[in-house]
Amino acid sequence: MPEIDHKIKIDATPERVFAALSTLDGVKGWHTPTASGTGAVGSEWVFSFADHPEFGWEVTESEAPSRVVWRCTRGPGDSVGTTATFTVAPVGTRTLLELQHAGWPGTHGNFRKCNTTWGVLLHHLRDFVETGDTVTAFE
Repeated sequence: MPEIDHKIKIDATPERVFAALSTLDGVKGWHTPTASGTGAVGSEWVFSFADHPEFGWEVTESEAPSRVVWRCTRGPGDSVGTTATFTVAPVGTRTLLELQHAGWPGTHGNFRKCNTTWGVLLHHLRDFVETGDTVTAFE
């Protein structure tokens, strides 16, 4: 099955990067200010947008500060059932964040759009974690 893979180095500790992926304030800082959820395993992030489809992501794993896994529970096209695995690791004085979005049935539909969107979102996450300034892609 095809998967989307991205990685980005962030000038911050793994704990700060993990917090951006696992807390409501963190997710609101780089994804969307309308996010809701707790980030606890078994809970669901809900990302609502004015002119984009709503997404739901169940938190299936959260191992501080090294790994977070989300499973898509609602969204457009064939995104439902896919999983986004975030791996956080120290690299010298920075942190390496790797994302694997797996479970796609093919490279058709929203696969390519999702690939581009994740690239934008990860840069926003990096900017938010490094500066503390809210940087969101969609509102």
